[in-house]
Amino acid sequence: MKNGARSYLMEITFAGKTDVGLVREANEDTIQLLPRKNLYLVCDGMGGHNAGEVASRTACQVIATLYDKFYDRLLQEEQVRLPRMFSPSTDVLIKAVRIANHTVYRMAAENPSFSGMGTTIVAAAVEKDILTLLHVGDSRIYRFADNTLTPLTVDHSWAAELEQSEQISAEEARNLVNRNVITRALGVKENVEIDVAVRKIAENDIYIMCSDGLCGFVDDADIKHVVAAAEGDLDKIVDQLIQLANDRGGMDNVSVVAFKITGKIDPTDLSKLKTVTVEAEPPEYFEAERQWGATAIDQSKVEPADLPKPKAQKKGGGLLAFSFILIIVVVVFYLIFRG
Repeated sequence: MKNGARSYLMEITFAGKTDVGLVREANEDTIQLLPRKNLYLVCDGMGGHNAGEVASRTACQVIATLYDKFYDRLLQEEQVRLPRMFSPSTDVLIKAVRIANHTVYRMAAENPSFSGMGTTIVAAAVEKDILTLLHVGDSRIYRFADNTLTPLTVDHSWAAELEQSEQISAEEARNLVNRNVITRALGVKENVEIDVAVRKIAENDIYIMCSDGLCGFVDDADIKHVVAAAEGDLDKIVDQLIQLANDRGGMDNVSVVAFKITGKIDPTDLSKLKTVTVEAEPPEYFEAERQWGATAIDQSKVEPADLPKPKAQKKGGGLLAFSFILIIVVVVFYLIFRG
């Protein structure tokens, strides 16, 4: 998918694609691109059978629906208020992700076939010149600028936490047998901690969002090489990164979303990016989250206007049927009187 969306004094162009890979039978990744709201989501589901797909798709639908259709109401919703002040887009996105988490958790609890399902998420939302980055799990967001690729997220995984605490080196983390074991995901608990970063955007920024089907098999240096060689062509970036993941074995589903900022934007010091962890919400929020989740699921269903229209009968069909019956009646009466 590719398009452009106007925001502030700039333009955001984007491209995104998800691919099943070469080994898996089903694709449990889901991407959601909502250009009219400058919202971009990548979810990587987990769970048996089709449960991972259900988790990732549900999370994307709930978040996108709430952000798109209930932005103002959710911003003012006191029953799910946040413990600190954020910009409006950040506030709404955090609340929507919390509600998506609770919705996936309840679906898993109420349906045995979905037991244990969950999903990672990376989300990006642009409002004026402010970019909100949010993540849970080991999907990632990168920024490419000045020929430099910078990771903007830290994986919620066993390997990453050992590396962050300096118990193992980066090389040891890459080769760790259980490096893919994640320590945080949507839907596995009734509430969730969310890492959030807010930053100013700059002209010609390119942001890359991906599931671990890419970053789990392709190192940052190779990702940087592909992005740099594409010279700003977002379709090429997405296609070539997915191809590269498949060239490395295609062991997992792989999803990539890329978006670029262009326009007249004042230069800003971006070195002060700070990620904060929003603590898990208290139990008294759960009922409001349940209601909001049900509303989002209901609103995201196919509307009657989107359903296939019944085929119209050909004009004169009723008259033709009447004429046929009349002929039969005439023939019957003729045979009776003739006999």
